[in-house]
Amino acid sequence: MPLPPRIVRRLVLGPLVLGLSLALIALAPALVLAAGVTDLILSRRRWQTTRVVAFAEAYLCVEVAGLLALFGLWIASGFGVAIRSGRMQRAHYALLRGLLAATNGAVRRMFHMKIWIEERPEPRPGPILVFSRHAGPGNSLMLVGTLMIGYRRSPRIVMLAKLQWEPLFDTMLNRLPNRFIQHDAKNRQRYVDMIAELASGLGDEDAFVLFPEGHDFTYVKRLRAIAHLRKRGHHDAALKAERMERVLPPKHGGVMAAITAAPQADVVFVAHTVLEDIGTFRDLWRRVPFEAPIQARYWRIPPAEVPRDREELIEWLFEWWRRIDAWIDQRRTAPHPSPATAWEAAP
Repeated sequence: MPLPPRIVRRLVLGPLVLGLSLALIALAPALVLAAGVTDLILSRRRWQTTRVVAFAEAYLCVEVAGLLALFGLWIASGFGVAIRSGRMQRAHYALLRGLLAATNGAVRRMFHMKIWIEERPEPRPGPILVFSRHAGPGNSLMLVGTLMIGYRRSPRIVMLAKLQWEPLFDTMLNRLPNRFIQHDAKNRQRYVDMIAELASGLGDEDAFVLFPEGHDFTYVKRLRAIAHLRKRGHHDAALKAERMERVLPPKHGGVMAAITAAPQADVVFVAHTVLEDIGTFRDLWRRVPFEAPIQARYWRIPPAEVPRDREELIEWLFEWWRRIDAWIDQRRTAPHPSPATAWEAAP
């Protein structure tokens, strides 16, 4: 389904979601009670249904609070006239940080989700380009939460356009320096140029975020990506992708554009595991509460070690993705560490 124009999303979709959210929040006691009775009848001692419903209600509260706060900021900016001013940008980042912290608290309480970061790097200033594997619907929120709450960074994120169906994401992230793109071969160069523009002019507290795989990981998508590489004659890349079982082959166009636009920035690669097993609502329902923590790893590479030649960069990117794949495979079979608590313990 094509994404509606912005004016339709603001005047129709946003108010509709706000009204529906308020109605469901009003029904929260009855919905949670019904979920609890369902769990009792079906002998679900883990209370999955109750946990999921309670989290959904908590998220609806975040949605309503966020939309109302955004409306207030729009008024405070002179009805949008000064929405791009430094003061308004800082206010929006502060709001986003607060909403992520509230969501994190709900996730920890309802799902017992924790994050353990291996060899946690110490925060230090300087622009960074963050390239992360993509797996599961919570991946982006987890990474952005880590950057904002743990690193105190102001992220610039490249995301798929379909996320603009969610009014809170749509309104908030379009007011901040982010870019929404689509998988469209005809407009590929335009999107690459947008990525380069977004990565330009990074400050010491900024973080550019890109998911080079382009999709959430699934085993079916992995096979399709390998077949696509072969179809286009990239047999060497297809062979390398076949050797990686838990990631999709990375796309180099956006990565190269960002590195070229920000030659002074460090590159950070991010790996994590557990979230790739939660691709659907049913997967989430079956897994909660989480018995194992999400494990994550951050590698920070200085600019002097980042290749600039196209072929060398492609080889380097694939080698890092092979390393990420091996790290995931090892962590999925190793004993779980003692977890740190969620994003507050992140770097």
